[in-house]
Amino acid sequence: VLRQKRKEKRAAELVQYNSEATVKLENAAIERSKAVDSAVLGKYNIWRKENVNENSDTTVRAIRDQIIMAEVYAGIAKSKNRLDLYEELMLRLKESQRSLGETSIDADLTR
Repeated sequence: VLRQKRKEKRAAELVQYNSEATVKLENAAIERSKAVDSAVLGKYNIWRKENVNENSDTTVRAIRDQIIMAEVYAGIAKSKNRLDLYEELMLRLKESQRSLGETSIDADLTR
């Protein structure tokens, strides 16, 4: 009984932490967008070939972070006895992990 209560408390803390982190990220993004000089935007485009960093790993890092969060949510789903959601998350997790493999930079990702 105590173990279950601790588990539920921890799950609630993780969900709350994720909500707080999302709000902080959104606020930071808003502040950054306010600070951007609009005159520069016309001359610079991140999608242009010369602005592509061949060794960038930001996408790989984002995918790995999403995999970690999916594992947390799968654990929460299992603790709440939502086995259908748990199984679906685990299936998608395995697919993501398989496609990511040992990739360390964005250039290694398959399109």
